[in-house]
Amino acid sequence: MRRRLATSFRRRALAVAVALAASFASDTLTAQATTGPRPDVVRPSSIGLDYTYQNFRGDIDPWHLVALTAGRRTSRGSIIGRINYADRFASDGVQVEADAYPRLGDGLYAYLNLGYSRASIFPGWRSGAELFGSLPHAYEASLGYRQLRFGGPPVTLLTGSVGKYVGNHWFSLRPYIRSKATGTSGSASFTARRYFQDGDNWLGGRIGVGSTPGDQLVQDQTDRTSSFGASIQGSRTVQASLVGTWSAGYDSEQLGPRRARTSLTVSTGLKYLF
Repeated sequence: MRRRLATSFRRRALAVAVALAASFASDTLTAQATTGPRPDVVRPSSIGLDYTYQNFRGDIDPWHLVALTAGRRTSRGSIIGRINYADRFASDGVQVEADAYPRLGDGLYAYLNLGYSRASIFPGWRSGAELFGSLPHAYEASLGYRQLRFGGPPVTLLTGSVGKYVGNHWFSLRPYIRSKATGTSGSASFTARRYFQDGDNWLGGRIGVGSTPGDQLVQDQTDRTSSFGASIQGSRTVQASLVGTWSAGYDSEQLGPRRARTSLTVSTGLKYLF
């Protein structure tokens, strides 16, 4: 019985973690739907509201980001729509996005993303695709890409992940590789999470280093030469149908030979299940 419960938990956690790892808002904490319906889930739909505040300690004005999401779990996977509103660089704008997490077979999932914005503070178009697969001994792996278009040549990032489950813990390493005219650059992040009674209740942290930004980059980060970031994150069921999320992080970036920038970021969110 204990072994069956542990196996069932790992399967549920795998589906949740795959969606989280694939989320372009891996740091937005809004794509926390499983790729397939769990037997204990009786509320397949969700709506969520998230707010992120980033302070650059006097270098530039703070950034604000509000995200409104709506999701639906089906027998074939999950679909999530998102509207992002941002205030950055003394300008504001809206971006619309759609995520899909189709279930392709036993232990095989995919992530698809498409976004559009007419605002200069967002990429005009963004897209992404990634294939996830579970491996023996509680490992998982993925391979995919992200592409962002800011008006000039597109920024294309190759990415993937290697993850491992140890009891109720999940560990994942994710690289980003970019090829450009001046050469190839790269970065990597390591994420660790401890799951509790289900996939909506967990506590974790993340550390990242490297020159290549992740898939949430803005235009002034496309030529950065180095960076370091660390954050702690959590998700907890507030009531039977309400899930709260939070995160806090620190980032340091070298944007050029004479430009360094540090920032503190906090975010919070609520997701209603129905």
